[in-house]
Amino acid sequence: MKKLHFIKLSLAASVFASGAAIANEDTESKIANLESQIAALREDVKSNNLDTLSKLHMAGYANVDAIAGSDRQEDGFTAARFAPIFHFQFSDRVLFEGEFEAETDENGESEIAVEYANINLILNDYMALVAGKFLSPIGQFRQNVHPSWINKLPTAPVGFGHGGAAPLSDLGVQLRGGIPLSGSMRANYALFTSNGPTLVVDEGDGEVKLEAEAASSNADGNFVYGGRVGFLPVPALELGLSGALGKIGVAGGHDVSDLAAGEPDRDYTVLGADAIYNLDTLQLRGEFIQQTVGSEANSAVAGGAVTEELEYTAWYAQAAYRVPDTKWEGVARIGDLDTPNDDANRSQWSVGVNYLFANNVIIKAAYTVDDYDDNATDDDKRFNVQLAYGF
Repeated sequence: MKKLHFIKLSLAASVFASGAAIANEDTESKIANLESQIAALREDVKSNNLDTLSKLHMAGYANVDAIAGSDRQEDGFTAARFAPIFHFQFSDRVLFEGEFEAETDENGESEIAVEYANINLILNDYMALVAGKFLSPIGQFRQNVHPSWINKLPTAPVGFGHGGAAPLSDLGVQLRGGIPLSGSMRANYALFTSNGPTLVVDEGDGEVKLEAEAASSNADGNFVYGGRVGFLPVPALELGLSGALGKIGVAGGHDVSDLAAGEPDRDYTVLGADAIYNLDTLQLRGEFIQQTVGSEANSAVAGGAVTEELEYTAWYAQAAYRVPDTKWEGVARIGDLDTPNDDANRSQWSVGVNYLFANNVIIKAAYTVDDYDDNATDDDKRFNVQLAYGF
């Protein structure tokens, strides 16, 4: 019996040893396979084949607008907008971002535009290099607030939309990032250079328009240099200063690539200041922007109608208060626009009420009054309604 028991133990030990050997071989095989995958991944990175590290994310917003009671526009639905935003991350250091904007025009046709498209190289924890078309870093509204589900009112502040006084976008490069300071204090910055804007002059009636949206044409060969610095003494408060300078060419028609013959470049400067206070249910914000085009006594455009200095100035102040423990929010805003075109200059005030189905789904109703400086231009009073969704 003892001998038989010994044989059983010997067989059991043999089986255990064999199983351990098999398990060990299986573990070694898995380790070898993992090392092979890591080696292949390293080769992909070395050869710039980053598919294994890529991530695609889509965000964006949409809105539907209506107007009623306007003195200058018929009642009805005025806009249906869809603005998808794509983020494609190639690695921890490389990111692409782009926004398309598609909306219906007054004739029922679709208009598609590229709001921005740029490549971001993350240089370190405090700095990124951005190249391509980007929203103007001058001020706050355009780069941070213009999406319809973020803006507290159905319309942009007077002078801060298309055809206003604030720069809209740039085509060039910028360095931007944030810096921790003492305690909870923070700072952020954006420094850029881009193709310069163009002063477009209608040689028929002498009307001037500052084309401050990014264009791939830089017929005058001028560049603009500028940026913004923001300071947060406490997390709820941000104070910002912006500025830019350069030269600007003059176009004698409505094509920025068609420069007026013999027209010298003008000095171009931008100054801006902004502030925002955002705490719990209360948000206060304000902004000032001024673009200046230098004088030119020898101007020949439109019979010498643009010889003097030109200024485009806009400002607004806004307050929003969300009633605690409810989905209701009240908003009030005042603003002013002053340009060389008298028939566009006006002051504006708006009051509105919002209902937030969620933080990213909001219906807004506002009453707005535009008081035009030119007595020959009728003032406008209207109701704007907007349903906005951010995703």
